[in-house]
Amino acid sequence: MGVRLRFPPFSFDRDERVLRRDGRTVPLAPKVAEALALLLAQPGALVEKNALRDALWPEGFVEDGNLTQTIYLIRRALDPHGDGRAFVETVPRRGYRFVAPVVAADPQRGAAGTRSVISVFAIALRTAAVIAIVSLSSGGVSLGGVARVPPPLGAEAAREYTLGRYTWDRRTVAGMRASLVHFGRVVALAPDDPRGYAGLAVTYEEIGDWKFTALAPKRDAYRRAEEYAREALRHDPHSGEALGALGGVAMQRDSDLDRAEAMLRASIAYRPDDAPAYELLGIDHLYRGHAESASRMLQRATQLDPLSPMNLIWYGKALYYARRFDEAHAVLAQLSDLDAVDFGAVEIIAMNDLELGRSGEARAALAKLKVPAPKRDYKSMLAALVDVRAGIKPRALPNLRPRAAHHEDEHVDPATAAALCLALGRRADALAWIELALRDKRERVTRGIFALDPRLMSLRDDARFRELTG
Repeated sequence: MGVRLRFPPFSFDRDERVLRRDGRTVPLAPKVAEALALLLAQPGALVEKNALRDALWPEGFVEDGNLTQTIYLIRRALDPHGDGRAFVETVPRRGYRFVAPVVAADPQRGAAGTRSVISVFAIALRTAAVIAIVSLSSGGVSLGGVARVPPPLGAEAAREYTLGRYTWDRRTVAGMRASLVHFGRVVALAPDDPRGYAGLAVTYEEIGDWKFTALAPKRDAYRRAEEYAREALRHDPHSGEALGALGGVAMQRDSDLDRAEAMLRASIAYRPDDAPAYELLGIDHLYRGHAESASRMLQRATQLDPLSPMNLIWYGKALYYARRFDEAHAVLAQLSDLDAVDFGAVEIIAMNDLELGRSGEARAALAKLKVPAPKRDYKSMLAALVDVRAGIKPRALPNLRPRAAHHEDEHVDPATAAALCLALGRRADALAWIELALRDKRERVTRGIFALDPRLMSLRDDARFRELTG
């Protein structure tokens, strides 16, 4: 057996030209296997089209389509349900590069190495469960010296890591794509350091949460997040960033708030300056209906990373749900300074303005906002709610018949629909919207937010509402 290159969940034997996934051979045509070997000779480096053609077809007389088809088959083998660009990147008019993180593996590790990864993951889970009993103070988590300071990265790897964190926090397709490249380079430059793998885990967790299917289908994104987190934990069982990624997967994919909190507390124990872990822990508490503790977590996230729009949005939301509307207004006003007033920001800004009696400002903010087609019903419901609460007759009412989304891209917020029904005196429909939403496992985990929602205050004394949200 020759030198084996690993890029989880795959390995590639460079001498035998054999690709394996989780130990099972993936069939490749000879030219495809040879092309993959050429790309893996220098992971992350550009391989010119001419060099690939000359190596694969030394006899000459080959069409460009042959090379394109070969690259397509590599991507198909590595990512059968996606486009494979998380593995092989096209550099327009120049060539291709293998962008997934690659490390050389000891061919003797075999199954023992796999057991080692699983063992490390189990240790991390047990550690998380133990740390979950620690208490939170107003300034964050107090864990008495559990935090560890990792050795410094080299200058180039440190720069790539910082860029990866920055582009990740933009929460856009372009930002996430750039993050995958930056964190992949960290792995290439420092293959024994957990931070590159952990960065990839966090990025894929967010790709799944935001449904950035242009980068990876949601299921695959979460799977890759787990795989990279495990790889990070294999290098360092105390990788707080990797534990944070697993906490995000537990919350967003599995709707398991208890496991998410255990992971996130462990993450903070080992990495007390990690703003994303505080952000996720705050969201966890908000989903449970604990607005005050969520506010403390999210305040800490904004203190650690004051330039993160998402931290500010979620902190503003927590203050809104805690009915601290003036404080929420002050926090959310900072978003305009960051040029980060998108749909998610405008939604909470408008609802908070409504509670402050600033219906004119709420209407103006929503009127300027352009949204993609799937969210138009959502925007029309928000706008109608503001009008009705302001005593203005809406020009047209959206469809308020309680219904489930027909597909994942359709976005009709049940809480907003219920609030509009209440404002129109349609109490039964409001309760029907909430009941319909909480039948869904993904929505049921957020039941605490329904109980906190200021727009639904008139339902607090309703026994059916308390049963649904309790």
